[in-house]
Amino acid sequence: MTTSASPVPIRAATGHNNLALPQVDVGTLPQPWDTIGRHAALPTLKHDDRARLDGIAHLNHFLSQVVVPRMQKDFEQNGVARFKEQYGRTPQSRDEARGVLEDGLLYPAWSRLRRGSMEQRQKLLTDALVSQSADHAEVCASLSASAGNLELNPDLDMPDYLKEVHAHLMPGGYITERVANDATAGASYEAGVYSTVPGRSGPNSDGAGRALSAWLKEQYPDANPTRIFDLGCGAGLNTVAVAQAFPDAEVVAFDAGAPMLRYAAARAAAMGVTNIKFIQADIEKLPEDIGTADVVYTCIVLHETSLDGLRAIFRTAREHTAPGGLTLHAEQPGYDGKPVFEQVLRDWDGRYNNESFWSELHQLDLHKEMTDAGFAAEDVFTGAISAVPWATDSSTPGKFEDYGRTGNWIVIGGVK
Repeated sequence: MTTSASPVPIRAATGHNNLALPQVDVGTLPQPWDTIGRHAALPTLKHDDRARLDGIAHLNHFLSQVVVPRMQKDFEQNGVARFKEQYGRTPQSRDEARGVLEDGLLYPAWSRLRRGSMEQRQKLLTDALVSQSADHAEVCASLSASAGNLELNPDLDMPDYLKEVHAHLMPGGYITERVANDATAGASYEAGVYSTVPGRSGPNSDGAGRALSAWLKEQYPDANPTRIFDLGCGAGLNTVAVAQAFPDAEVVAFDAGAPMLRYAAARAAAMGVTNIKFIQADIEKLPEDIGTADVVYTCIVLHETSLDGLRAIFRTAREHTAPGGLTLHAEQPGYDGKPVFEQVLRDWDGRYNNESFWSELHQLDLHKEMTDAGFAAEDVFTGAISAVPWATDSSTPGKFEDYGRTGNWIVIGGVK
């Protein structure tokens, strides 16, 4: 095995760094960087950077598969008993349960290591990708120009939640540009997701898109959408999965972040997916002349907006859904009805991972939000989607759920 001392030029990338290897079974070992799906828009990483990224994946795997179950056992057997001895009852709320956990040893250690793993991921990828950002921008621009699949709006006024909050600690967030035609944010997002969920979303990190497409086909087997809108497409990971599932449909993907869209468009072109158009726009208010679609969806987007933003997105999605069409919103499950231990762990991202709307979102009555957006109550529905782990028997998807990061989501939707 040979490695280069510096990043291989993307346009001439060859060798081990760009060879996608078969994935190992989920529940055994974390998925290494070498199993990520290769395409021409993917930047290269030096040997040491790949090793560090794999180390972060192993740490995340250890935290979810070893520390969390031990923490849960200690909470249920010891923490609850201590609380009951002091107060005469069991913890009734998420805040009470968090207090119990914070008084122990495992939760503070788990929380600090989880935060540290995210900080390391972001610093590692920022340092590695900024050094090749100009060349990477050139490659991405060439790919999207050849495909003609990108439309940017340099005059777009960014939503405050994108300007003021750098989600999951990404330096500069989704909209910062360091070089002309910067696509670094999108590249960092794809590589970062892979390490954070140790490859459990598949080599293309598109588990949510595959799950949403499978659910749609199962629930509406006769549906044959000719036009699909993806609101908040980001780096386009899930968008590509949807477009591949519905190859005869025109998919129009919207996002406010130009660096994310440049990468998304280049990535789709590099993967040979030709039925997507990427447009820079505020998903709270789409361009008036964009028309309607048979399916309008968001996929793991809402928690990075705001309450006003969510309500505007719900209204906009309905307005741009064709009569008889579907609006779908896929997100992490809410806290209602969940054990207090699970609620605390699900709430972690809202407290420590720069997801400022996370906690409020997962306490909302989304059914009411949909009716307030104009849907009749009888036309609103909920469902559940799950991404079958890659290269793994669907009956054994893994030992323990990494709350907030496992491929299990809800769908709230409406028929117009």
